[in-house]
Amino acid sequence: MSFVRMIFFYFCIYSFLGWIIEGLFNLSTRGKFIKPNFLILPLKPMYGIAAVLLIILKDLVPFWLFLIGCFIVPSFVEYLTAYLLFHSFHLKYWDYSKLPYNLSGYVCLRFSIYWVFLSLALVYVVHPFISLFYTQIAWFWSYFFPIMLLLFFMDFCLTIRNNRHLHI
Repeated sequence: MSFVRMIFFYFCIYSFLGWIIEGLFNLSTRGKFIKPNFLILPLKPMYGIAAVLLIILKDLVPFWLFLIGCFIVPSFVEYLTAYLLFHSFHLKYWDYSKLPYNLSGYVCLRFSIYWVFLSLALVYVVHPFISLFYTQIAWFWSYFFPIMLLLFFMDFCLTIRNNRHLHI
């Protein structure tokens, strides 16, 4: 159970950091902090999922294979997220169709290369601090974990219910 708590902690932290990164990206490119969010909570689960997968992958494969994973994992998670959002709810939060080497407008080579550098920074620079932080607050998280899990589950269910009319 402690492994699940730890992984969910990382998922929440990196989903929140993804929300911040997207907000700052919008601020720098559009001049305002836009919150196009599927969930009510300030979380972008695709960032959390990709981060957790990369953190696990790092210790399982040689570096050269991990480097390839830094390209494939976030790109696949981004593609799957965009595909599911569009085909389930007719929501399209990003569109790379005007950029070269894109796949259905869901992913493109330029951003996949960005993911490699962000993934390396995440795993080798950010994650050691987050991991250390987790060891310091694991006792607290063990109490907060069920609350956060319930909040995330309720948010997800409410969001699905509220967006049902869009396509489901």
